[in-house]
Amino acid sequence: MKIVFANNICGYYGGVEQVIVHAARGLARRGHECFLAYAASGRDAALYTEAFVETLQCREFGVLFGEPAGETFARILAAVRPDVVFVHNIAQLPAGAEHDRSVRTVRMVHDPELSCPTGLGYLRHGHRTCSYKAGWRCYLDLAFLARAQHGRIPVKLVSIRKKLREMRRYYHVDRILAVSSFVRDRLIVNGFPSEKTKLCHPILDVEVPDPSPVPDDPHILFVGSLLRGKGVDLLLHALRNLSCEYHATIVGTGKSEAGLKRLCARLDLSDRVHFQGWVDHDGIGAYYQKAKVVAIPSRCPESFTIVGQESMRHGRPVVAFRVGGNADWLEDGKTGLLVPEQDVTAYASALERLLTDTAYAAQLGAYAAKRVRERFTFEGFLNELEVHLSAAGAIPRQ
Repeated sequence: MKIVFANNICGYYGGVEQVIVHAARGLARRGHECFLAYAASGRDAALYTEAFVETLQCREFGVLFGEPAGETFARILAAVRPDVVFVHNIAQLPAGAEHDRSVRTVRMVHDPELSCPTGLGYLRHGHRTCSYKAGWRCYLDLAFLARAQHGRIPVKLVSIRKKLREMRRYYHVDRILAVSSFVRDRLIVNGFPSEKTKLCHPILDVEVPDPSPVPDDPHILFVGSLLRGKGVDLLLHALRNLSCEYHATIVGTGKSEAGLKRLCARLDLSDRVHFQGWVDHDGIGAYYQKAKVVAIPSRCPESFTIVGQESMRHGRPVVAFRVGGNADWLEDGKTGLLVPEQDVTAYASALERLLTDTAYAAQLGAYAAKRVRERFTFEGFLNELEVHLSAAGAIPRQ
């Protein structure tokens, strides 16, 4: 197949971009030609482009920053003549693309973007997972306000009606790939045809390490962006409730970092919690080896977290809130512990259970390593993609 990936960013920006570049390399090894249409360049864009036959900037995806640049989408398709367009995160689908029968169109949904006008998946009031269909209730939750990138006023007005129209345009594409059961369920609640909306867990092509023994040292590890949705503040409040010995390492950076450090000091945790900053892929393995348990305290409904898979590959049990797609990979009491949403007392109890019982932590870690090798393989992911992207997986459009 000749495949055009479509995404906002060309470069190593986040988990979505990791999934794209790994999928492109894997599909290329199987003889497919992979191209990338993008709106703006990100970190290490020159290195990122090496995974593709050609990268082409598109002015019609909408942009998060800067001015639109590049070719129209129609000219890109005319130049490449692909068999399929594989859409990931773009601000807007070019006009008419959902009805273009000359090329197959598949959208992979990595987050609540197509089921929630804010893209958060949780309510701004109370910060709990939203279970409602997108519509009039979004106005009550102030979904018409968004963070402003520039200017003195920190927020700006956005049109909920326009966002709903953009979401529903994807009803008409050939296939929707949801990265978790949670994402698929939210799409179907919001009117996406169930026969075209399929589950497809994204897996990265990474070396599977030989898991090291779970240590006795009561070390907690967090890996991720320091953003409100990642729930590091909830983790800090949970740590305040621990009665056992522990120390924690926070790996990552983000706009909430300064506030989290202030919270850490206010909770009198600075002597036990270390903010490591960003660590590259080659160095992160050493942190997993030292950890007894990995904390994933997200308040946002994580779709299918890469850190969860990474923790399992290293044979480490995870404690996470029961939100989003966490239950797709974390089997409660088998590969880690799931606790009720935002219940920091229960979270502290789960952490303490693993920190004080090395045998139990090792049992969960060993099963996690076994399960990730059985269920979540990169070659299995590529097999699924080939079916979904090809005409063999075709379902008539509405």
